[in-house]
Amino acid sequence: MSAGLASPLAAETSFHLLSNGEDAFARLLARIDGARRGIVIRAFNWRDDETGELVGRALLRAAERGVRIEIHKDRVGMHYEYFEGNRQSFFHKKVGLKARLSTWFLMASYAKWGSLRQKESELADALLRHPNVSIAHEHDRYDHSKLYVFDDELVILGGMGIGDDFRLHNVDFMVEIAGPEAASRLAERHGGRAAFDPERSFDYLLRTHDCVDPGELARERLALIASTRKSLTIEMAYLGDPTCTDAIVAAVKRGVAVTMLTAARANIIGDLNLWTCDSILRRTGSPANLRIFLHPRMVHGKAIVGDGAWVDVGSTNFTALSHHAYEEVDVFSRDAELARAVEAAIQRDIADAQPARLPVKYRRIHAAIEKAMSRHQSRIRRRGATSANTGT
Repeated sequence: MSAGLASPLAAETSFHLLSNGEDAFARLLARIDGARRGIVIRAFNWRDDETGELVGRALLRAAERGVRIEIHKDRVGMHYEYFEGNRQSFFHKKVGLKARLSTWFLMASYAKWGSLRQKESELADALLRHPNVSIAHEHDRYDHSKLYVFDDELVILGGMGIGDDFRLHNVDFMVEIAGPEAASRLAERHGGRAAFDPERSFDYLLRTHDCVDPGELARERLALIASTRKSLTIEMAYLGDPTCTDAIVAAVKRGVAVTMLTAARANIIGDLNLWTCDSILRRTGSPANLRIFLHPRMVHGKAIVGDGAWVDVGSTNFTALSHHAYEEVDVFSRDAELARAVEAAIQRDIADAQPARLPVKYRRIHAAIEKAMSRHQSRIRRRGATSANTGT
């Protein structure tokens, strides 16, 4: 883990946890309506449903009053828009042969059948035509971020895509970050002008295709987990990266009280998730200092609290895709109040969950297929992201 002098401005940064989808989108819409100069959005999923239209209309209003809007909508996310939620993509209405084949492959792999018939959207077209709106949506950037920057002053990020499932159904987090360095530190990190510094009161953990050290996010995250001595509280949508599994097992074995929440049946790689839970329980002997809970709703949050002293919240899963292929962004903070708030939110979610006990039931063949597919996707998308970034 790298180290440096903590910035005095970082200590002035404030955080507001948005642990409810409706609250998170109410705050997002209010910030869009209050923007004065500019809005930057990075989105992986953007569905053409009620929530997608709420965000789109708010952005169009902002553009009409002169706000400059920059949207980075990753094309890879369209495949999931086609077979989840209402199966309608907000921006990706034209489905070419390559996209059809990729989506059919994913549908067959996950046994989830969607629709490639896309309804036109006058609202999306109005945004695409507006002179104050710049939209990059035709490239596979493999950008899994869920990120909003308002007036170069305020940042909201987390795990929520744009859609009714994120606003109304999923268990998830967003965090609003305000202060002198909220946006400027993010720009430094995204621009490759600063390395992650765990000694700061807050920083951004990220992986981008432009950064000098693409392995930084995984390495620093694992180092943070390895640094815990008392407690480790985790809410995680997707599991399966062996290095993360090993880190959790090691924490349990050195006596750390580990609590983890995930979905009883994730929307994708559900059996791999359950296989991972089973593996952790078996490898540790399922001791008293390990508690794994399975929630009946889709757990889409990605949050880690270490020793009640630091917290990591963002878009990054415990998967090889997140650590080695996708672009991701998390906020890391030593703000004790935020750490307590995230831990309390996870504990509230646990109240509706059931403890995982051996043997954890999962479909072995499906878990094996999902594991192989995850490795394959990580390799393919890592190569694809590199090609997209270099223009080849």
